Amino acid sequence: MSYQAIGEDGQPSSASKLTARRRKLVVPIFALLGLVGLLSGLRLVSTKKYESCYKCETYEAIAPAFDKSLNQILYNAHYKDELIEKLSGAIRIPTEIYDWTPQPSQDLKAWKQFFKFHQYLNSTFPTLHDVVRLEKIDRVGLLYTWEGSNPDLKPLLLMAHQDVVPVEPETVNKWAHPPFGGYYDRESDMIYGRGSADIKILVISHLEAVEKLIKDGFKPKRTILISFGCDEEASGSCAGKIAEHIEARYGADSLYAILDEGGGVTQLQENVFLGVPVTSEKGYLDAEITLNTPGGHSSVPPDHTSIGVISDLIVSLESDIDQIKIDPGNPALFGLSCYLGKADKGDKNLKRLLDSGRLVEFGKEIDKNTEFKYLFKSSQAIDMIEGGIKANALPETVTALVNNRISLTSSVNNTVERILNHMKSKARRFDVGIKIVEGRDALEDHAKVVIPPTDHGHFLLRLIDALEPAPVSPTDEVDVWRIMAGTTTNTYQQSLFGGADNTVFVSPFLGTGNTDTKSFWNLTRNIYRYSGGLISEGANEHTVDEKNSGKALVSSVAFMYQFIPNTDQYSTEK
Repeated sequence: MSYQAIGEDGQPSSASKLTARRRKLVVPIFALLGLVGLLSGLRLVSTKKYESCYKCETYEAIAPAFDKSLNQILYNAHYKDELIEKLSGAIRIPTEIYDWTPQPSQDLKAWKQFFKFHQYLNSTFPTLHDVVRLEKIDRVGLLYTWEGSNPDLKPLLLMAHQDVVPVEPETVNKWAHPPFGGYYDRESDMIYGRGSADIKILVISHLEAVEKLIKDGFKPKRTILISFGCDEEASGSCAGKIAEHIEARYGADSLYAILDEGGGVTQLQENVFLGVPVTSEKGYLDAEITLNTPGGHSSVPPDHTSIGVISDLIVSLESDIDQIKIDPGNPALFGLSCYLGKADKGDKNLKRLLDSGRLVEFGKEIDKNTEFKYLFKSSQAIDMIEGGIKANALPETVTALVNNRISLTSSVNNTVERILNHMKSKARRFDVGIKIVEGRDALEDHAKVVIPPTDHGHFLLRLIDALEPAPVSPTDEVDVWRIMAGTTTNTYQQSLFGGADNTVFVSPFLGTGNTDTKSFWNLTRNIYRYSGGLISEGANEHTVDEKNSGKALVSSVAFMYQFIPNTDQYSTEK
């Protein structure tokens, strides 16, 4: 394979393959805090010794295979204004999703804002909608297919989601600008509104890049798929149905790669940037624990009411804190390496331990860091508790919800076993039974009996949305990673970001949350949660004054405008 790459002097240079230059970087820890907020069982990826492997990597810039409108995207002020207005218009349609929003098959009226959003996308990107086939999955999910000329090439899938988290009515007056106003502050270059950061910016970026490519005459060899789920913020089934539809058409392991929300590019120093494609995500489990006990008058209570018993269980669970376990293949190690070397800001000791491969000692030290420790251990949070209806009546039913984010060295089974061990201890102490059932809506009649119920009552453990940690996606061994990294380098060596002298690093990272990619594992191992866009500080996702920069929007479009043709030109893999 031959191609031209941009050298350090900013001029095209020839090369025979996509290459990576390994270099150490001195960067500030504080830059990672924004990434951790965005990002959201590990197998050992290799048995080799990892000493001195955790270095930041730079990749040669890839000269765009198609760049007709790249300068316009990056530098034309009128175009930027039009692009910002497209995102603002999307923000003005409140596609809020609630945990209790009914399925489209149950109540289409609940989705009326989404249908309005569909009409907006159709009118905003007319060329795309004339050329690209659109299918509506379960009425609300969107799947676009831009057919390539070579059916032997596996399709590339770009993902995002239409829905946004609701705005709490009592917080509206705290916003600097209306949450669904799409206000653009030209002085700060900030676009305000729910969805500006999570994640209508990516919806608009994907569609704008394809609209621009079609207008400019680009015709892909590789089929491009674009999917927009509708209930990601509620951990719903919309994306899963799209995944089933894609697999039914193309088969298992049928996609070249997937790019979804997750990591982006952060500016670490004046001329230093770091892209962090998220290559794995922690697992997930909501454990709903209900205790059913006899009722009665509160004037003659038992020694421990159901609220007291479940409180004792909660104390027991919270006293059992997961221990740090460092797997040498955890992608967070590579991302952290890019932060810990900053002499005036970083933790020199952590950097030294990581560079020398002393991971046990590194783990002991990282456990003291509240921002980073949960990259290497499971977390639990008692997020909800409910019970009792009256001051003089004994509570008959009490429920607590334990939210678990499962580390790459653990599993759903290990998490359930740990919770059950605590429940068994309390069941023996208070002479109650235990049942367990899987699924939010599963009937207790179908529960498995762990300890038979007694006259004093029983626990019911309900396992909801169980998800194993995501497989770790490959990096340098696949060309899509190198194309993604080289495209990132070329984007952030443009003069808009400082020029060809910029140093651009690209490193894998770990997501502590979960994206819609959880439904697509069967379609490819090349899953990267990465926008290629600039990360804005203080984006305030999911809270008051959510916002994003115009520069972030421009960079996302510029990246994708290059990435799609680059996969055609430079990929040697089907």
